[in-house]
Amino acid sequence: MTSPALDSLLARIVESGLLEDPIAENGLVYGRASIDAAGTVVNVNIDPELDDDDEHGDDVDLDVLIAAVSRILSVGESRWRAVIDEVATDIDDAVDDEPVVEQIDLRDDLEATSVVVFADAVLLAFVAPKQFPDSRILVQLDDQLDVDGVEVRELDGSESIDFETLDHISGPDEK
Repeated sequence: MTSPALDSLLARIVESGLLEDPIAENGLVYGRASIDAAGTVVNVNIDPELDDDDEHGDDVDLDVLIAAVSRILSVGESRWRAVIDEVATDIDDAVDDEPVVEQIDLRDDLEATSVVVFADAVLLAFVAPKQFPDSRILVQLDDQLDVDGVEVRELDGSESIDFETLDHISGPDEK
């Protein structure tokens, strides 16, 4: 059973055509979509951040969520490249003396795999199979798509390295 707010969000997502085969489940609306600037298709989760006290979603602004999804999916190539550059620079600076599996530019190794959209933030998940084969890279963007935090997390969840703050994001690891 879903909430009225989640049903409304799903209806708006279906109407918008932003996601392929969207479904509502476990408090999220999710599906797949293309980020053209990244040249890839990603899993997209939209989290209206419903809580038990607000099962009808009276505080959920569907327009803001739809705009946030649209903004990340239609991000321009120059903005996308700036995000990738900042992520790569943050990680390169942090692991300056640490050995990496392959000596290639991290910018060329980063592959977006998923997006979680909140009303005021976006969480991108990347893999870097050559440099960080056993990890994923989480990047939090603010509502203007500026980098707000970078974290490298081992795939088994046992260790993570924070480069800024990802305090907005909590809960279980994405699948």
